[in-house]
Amino acid sequence: MIRRRVSCLLVITAAWAAQPPSLEQLKQEAVAGVEARRQLTQQIVDSLFSFAELGFQEVETSAYLTALLEKHGFQVARGVAGMPTAFVASWGSGKPVIGFMADIDGLPETSQKPGVPRHEPLIPNGPGHGEGHNAHQAVNITAALAVKEVMERHKIPGTLRIYPGVAEELLASRTYMVLAGLFRDVDAMLSCHISSDFSTGYGPSGSGLVSTEYTFLGRSAHSAAAPWAGRSALDAVELMDVAWNFRREHLRPEHRSHYVIVEGGDQPNVVPPRARVWYFFREWDYER
Repeated sequence: MIRRRVSCLLVITAAWAAQPPSLEQLKQEAVAGVEARRQLTQQIVDSLFSFAELGFQEVETSAYLTALLEKHGFQVARGVAGMPTAFVASWGSGKPVIGFMADIDGLPETSQKPGVPRHEPLIPNGPGHGEGHNAHQAVNITAALAVKEVMERHKIPGTLRIYPGVAEELLASRTYMVLAGLFRDVDAMLSCHISSDFSTGYGPSGSGLVSTEYTFLGRSAHSAAAPWAGRSALDAVELMDVAWNFRREHLRPEHRSHYVIVEGGDQPNVVPPRARVWYFFREWDYER
């Protein structure tokens, strides 16, 4: 009788031990994993801040991140989608496939000394992380490592992937990543961006954007000797910009459009034979 009770107790204990962890328990373990990596997170933030590389030039940033991910057991494919600084870091196998996406490029003329609450560039007119992209991959990698640890502990199937937002400020890389099929089997994509508050959301997080550059060609002439012989390409750019500014008054609230003149001649005494203007057009609805 005693043996039966002991055997029954052992069976119950074994069955209890075999029970899968609750969702709340898994969340708490993941949170603990994030907290345990505080120092690593800050090291990544500071390292990426020091690189501050412009779009498609994130050479040191990419090398640092890929080496770090390989050190933690991720398989890394470099130079994906035809972009030398793009990569895909993968760990695990099977479904679900969870992706982590975050921008890595800096902005021109935003160089800044860390910890200084006023504008004080490290390098005058140099690039910097004026939009906080140095924090994004730090957060993503910390989260991925914490989830990886939980998955290993409880033998949870699935694949984790980390993607870099290369040249996000130039609106370039994600299109090529999509065309290369890098997201085709991804079940969920988690993305983060620094903000003034702490919030989460799902679905489209912002307006879509079309980047277009217009080039005007004219005819060169000396602006003092024979200006009537010239055809100013810059005049065409300015007329276009003025006309569009009147049109912008009537755009719907969800529309945005901005431009910069990227080429407008070399010096005032020469009628510009070539001029270029770069436009961004933003819209929530793809059909529009």
